[in-house]
Amino acid sequence: MSKRIFTGLIALIFVIATSQVAFATDYAIELVVPDGKESKETDAVLRINEDSFQVLIEKAKFKQHEKNFRFSDIKIADYSYSKKPMLSGGGAVATALLVGFIFALPFLFIKKKNHWLTIQAEKEFAVMKLGGNNYRAIQAEFETHGVKVNEVKEEAKEKK
Repeated sequence: MSKRIFTGLIALIFVIATSQVAFATDYAIELVVPDGKESKETDAVLRINEDSFQVLIEKAKFKQHEKNFRFSDIKIADYSYSKKPMLSGGGAVATALLVGFIFALPFLFIKKKNHWLTIQAEKEFAVMKLGGNNYRAIQAEFETHGVKVNEVKEEAKEKK
């Protein structure tokens, strides 16, 4: 009896391993959504399928802004990044008071990178903030699905 179960289990594993079942890959991101006259970044999941991708929003308030694109419909995909100080003015003052000015001083000069991916199709677009640990994998996913991702670089500052 146990020999049959073992043989059946091995056969099932072999069938699953050799079949061409496409599994979706999920990445944690933030999607820029409209909120009245402002835009907000909300937690979302980028789900990459074989011929399309979805941006699934976690908060019920913004569910109507979920996106669904076919890779073949994408006209433009732009990657860029921005740098911002790790501590804001208020955060720097609070940190300096709590841990001392000497220890907070290095944090005033550290800049954090925000990675952005903008997707444009014929009638729809999405602006996504990617994670610092997954932006390269997401770019590679788009490239392997036939979408060229353009890297938008900051223009070189003119030397005087």
